[in-house]
Amino acid sequence: MHYIAEWNGQRFEYRDSGSGPVILLIHGTQSDYREVYHVEKLIAAGYRVIVPSRPGYGQTPLQLADSPEALATFYSKWLASRQIKQYTVYGISAGGPTAIALAGMDPGVHALVLACAMTHRISLPYHRLLIQPVLQRPLQFIQWGLWTYVKDKIRKFPEEAAVRMVEMTSLLPRETIRTHISETDASLLYEVGLQNGPGRGVLFDITQDIERERLEAVTCPVLIVHSKSDRAVPFEHSEHARRSIPHAQFIESKSPGHLIWIGPSARRDERMIERFIAFNQMT
Repeated sequence: MHYIAEWNGQRFEYRDSGSGPVILLIHGTQSDYREVYHVEKLIAAGYRVIVPSRPGYGQTPLQLADSPEALATFYSKWLASRQIKQYTVYGISAGGPTAIALAGMDPGVHALVLACAMTHRISLPYHRLLIQPVLQRPLQFIQWGLWTYVKDKIRKFPEEAAVRMVEMTSLLPRETIRTHISETDASLLYEVGLQNGPGRGVLFDITQDIERERLEAVTCPVLIVHSKSDRAVPFEHSEHARRSIPHAQFIESKSPGHLIWIGPSARRDERMIERFIAFNQMT
C-alpha cells in the first residue's frame, strides 16, 4: 500500500506491503517507493517490506534530511513510533550510506544487506560544478528531457533499450552485455525504465558521504553483493566496506553491470540474500 505520511513535522511517502518480519528497503538513485528490484519476491517469501521515497524523490521533499546520518535518525525514530523494534535494512546503490548509518546507530537492526551500494562518496567529473544551487533547475530540466527520450525508446525498442540501460552502468562492451540479458531481464528493465525518472534527490545522492567510523560501528550481520562490472558504483566500494566491516559476508555477483537483479546470477543472488535474511531472523 502507498501512503503519504505526516510525522514529526515532516511529510514523506512510503510503501508498506506484505506481512511478517520487517525489511526496510532503501532505494537507489532515480527511484522511489515503487522500487521493483527484489521487492515482490521478498513479499512472496513472507516479509513485510517498507520502502520510503528518499529525500527529493516522489513526494518526499529534499529538505527531509541533509545527510545519511540525519535520514537514518529520522527512519529509526519513525519506525520506533510505529512499534517496529526489529528489522533488516536492505540498502541499494545510493541508499547504501543511509543503510550503513542506520545499522550502526539502531540496535533494532539485526541484519544489513548492501546491494551494489555506495559505501563512501561517489567520484564524479565536475562534482563541484554539479552541486551549485544556480544549476539545479537547468539540471532538472536536462534530467526530464533525458528520461522523456529514454522512455520513448523503451516503448519503441524494448530489447535494445534494455541493453543500452545496462550499458550505461557497465564496464563490459555492448555485445557482451547483450548475451547476458534474458527475456526476463528485459521485461524487468522495461518496468524499471518506465517507473524511474528525474528527481531532486540526485543532489542528495552526489553530495552524501559516510565516514569509515560509521562502517566500523556496524556490529550486526552484514551481506555485501556487488559486481566487478559495475561502472556506476565501482567494485572498490564493496572492498572498502569489507575492509571496514571484517565480519561482513560477501557474494560476487555476475551481473553485467550495476544491477545485481539482472544477468546470469540474478536469481542466485536474490536467493542468497533471502537465506541471509531468514537465517538472521532466527538468531
